[in-house]
Amino acid sequence: MFGSKAPQPAGGEPNANALLAFPSETAPLPASAPVASAASAAQLAGASTPDAAIPAAPAAAADVPAPAKAPGKIRAGVALFAMLILAAVGVFGVRNIPFRTLVAFQPQPGSLTIQTRPDASEVLVDGERRGVTPITVSLAPGGHVLTVRNGTDERVVPLTIASGSDVTQHFEMRTPEPVALFGRVSVVTDPPGAHVAVDGRPRGISPVTITDLTAEEHIVTVLNDTGSAERKVVVSAGGTASVMFSLAKATGPIGGWLSIASPFDVEISENSDVIGSSGTSRIMLAAGRHDIVLANRAIGFQEVKRIEVTPGKTTAVRLDPPKVGVSVNARPWAEVLLDGATVGETPLANLLIAIGSHELVFRHPQFAERRQTIVVTAKGPNRIAADLTK
Repeated sequence: MFGSKAPQPAGGEPNANALLAFPSETAPLPASAPVASAASAAQLAGASTPDAAIPAAPAAAADVPAPAKAPGKIRAGVALFAMLILAAVGVFGVRNIPFRTLVAFQPQPGSLTIQTRPDASEVLVDGERRGVTPITVSLAPGGHVLTVRNGTDERVVPLTIASGSDVTQHFEMRTPEPVALFGRVSVVTDPPGAHVAVDGRPRGISPVTITDLTAEEHIVTVLNDTGSAERKVVVSAGGTASVMFSLAKATGPIGGWLSIASPFDVEISENSDVIGSSGTSRIMLAAGRHDIVLANRAIGFQEVKRIEVTPGKTTAVRLDPPKVGVSVNARPWAEVLLDGATVGETPLANLLIAIGSHELVFRHPQFAERRQTIVVTAKGPNRIAADLTK
């Protein structure tokens, strides 16, 4: 294990390496100093005989074989080389691994579309205003509270949005009633046929209803051949004020009354002048033949009737409204009752219903009963739908 090192070349040799020419090694050895050898080492190790023979001088450097490398150093070099190879392979592999497999899963937002009829309903999500319908908003996955408002009609719906999902919500909103700016005055005189003026402006022959009066106080004046009368009337927005005058009568009856029975309000006019409405119990008319027009513009109804007014008597007219087709549907399905009578199960197409206001009841064994007031119009189309799952 303790082999002697090969002798270094002398400083004067032409092949010597200057970096290895240490002064201690290139200096000439004393002639009397013996070169250490295996025999001298043995003497130093404990040879007791002083007369032991001194070994000959060591062989020249060219004659001494080079010592073999230690097996431990070889194994260490191989191990180091293998570690370098593994490190290079690891770096290359990491650089080529797709980053999306190393990044944690990120939930994707969902899409919520809100549609209403009519449009322009206000939309709030979790109390935050997001715009008006129709609208599509992006929401984070999880639970949310959707609020839809149209005037006084408000719908609040809890929702759960899944990652990457597309959800659509549709709402049937109630149309807000228009704000009334004007009122009406119904003027009746006894006897009928008097000239009527409002605030000094002629407005027809009594009985008459004036529909375009502002909501304030007005002065109504009536005049006939036997006299005149005047009265102050307060008109409210959207309301109808009634005023009746009793004038001097001529001998003998010269007029009668008209009574209208209708399932909905109608306006009564003659010769383009409004003479009353169905809300009045009796309308005074001159005796004789009259062609009157019964109309309700809100539901698109109008009918002309010819009547004979008998002096001193009441002529009764009953209005039978026409029937139109109505389509009724429900989700998932429902038994439908119209004004308390069963009409079948949804879907119902072209169900004949008289125009005007009606009550529909939807019944399903697994959901709560739903009641809905509808107004059937002559203009159409008339479609009614109910979602019992909401």
